Amino acid sequence: MHPAIKILVGALMVVLGIFSLTLPDFFQAFVNLVKGGIGPILILVGAFIIWLESDEWKMRRSEQKEERNMGVQQQLQEEVKERKQASKEDETEEAEDDKHACPQCGKEFDTERGMKIHQAQKHD
Repeated sequence: MHPAIKILVGALMVVLGIFSLTLPDFFQAFVNLVKGGIGPILILVGAFIIWLESDEWKMRRSEQKEERNMGVQQQLQEEVKERKQASKEDETEEAEDDKHACPQCGKEFDTERGMKIHQAQKHD
């Protein structure tokens, strides 16, 4: 909607509001309106507060559960890291033990095939 139209509607509302103040029974009608509106407003505001606070309470409980679970997860992650490090150390020890040495010159090879190729090329 164009701003000029909105301004005209607002001005019309102000004029009607001022005119309604001059009516003889306006004050009594206004008091009745306020009395009638207080109850529903209190119900709506109260329901809104209950909804917000219950949602916050649920969020706090879920955060506490996550914190407890995070402690367990961290312990598991640390244990997994330790196991990985131990397995890497075992693999390096096994890799060192799996060296194949040439019986003629003593050169070391990672695979037996590599040693046989070396023997065929250098010592035969």
